[in-house]
Amino acid sequence: MKKLFWAIEDFNWNVKCHYNFWLHGPYGLSKVLEKMPFRFLIKYLKKYGAKIGENCRLERGLNIHRPVGEKPFENLIIGNNVYLGHNTLMDLSRKITIKDRVIIASRCQIWTHASYYGGNTIENHNYSENYGEVIIGEGALVYSNVVLTHGVIVGKFSRIGANSLVNRSIPNEQFWGGVPAKIINKQ
Repeated sequence: MKKLFWAIEDFNWNVKCHYNFWLHGPYGLSKVLEKMPFRFLIKYLKKYGAKIGENCRLERGLNIHRPVGEKPFENLIIGNNVYLGHNTLMDLSRKITIKDRVIIASRCQIWTHASYYGGNTIENHNYSENYGEVIIGEGALVYSNVVLTHGVIVGKFSRIGANSLVNRSIPNEQFWGGVPAKIINKQ
C-alpha cells in the first residue's frame, strides 16, 4: 500500500517539476526541489542534469542558486556515500564537485561566484563578478552553517568547524574554523 502512495506522490512531483520548469524556467524547477522530500530529490536532480553517486542522502530544503539551461543542475557532481544536511544552498554558476564520503551538515552555503559593487555615484558605478569552481575532497566533514566561497578546494579528510567562512583552500587532513577560517590543528 505504501508503494502505491509513493508512486502517486512521485507522479505528482514529476508533474510539478515539468510544469514549473516549463512555466518559470530553471528557478521554478529549483523552488519545487526545495520543497521535495529526500526520497525523490536525487531522482529529479539527476533527471535535470546532476551527476550523483550511490548511497547518498540529500535532506529536504536544498536551495539551488543560478540553475541555467535545459539541464539546469549539470554543474553539480556528487560522489558516493555523501550526506547533505537540510537547507543547504548551492550556487551553480560554476561546477561544484563533492567527492566520496563527504558530510555537509545543515544550513551550509557553497558559492561559486561573488559580486563586486564599487563606486558611489551613477557615473562611477562599477559592477563585476568573480567565479571559481568549488571542490570538496574525499571524506571531508563540513559542520553546520559553513560558507564556502568561490574557487575553494577543501582537501581530503579535512574538517571545517561550524559557523566558519572559508575563503581560501584547505589542505588535506586539517581542521579549520573561524571567520575567516584558519587552521586549528592537523589531524
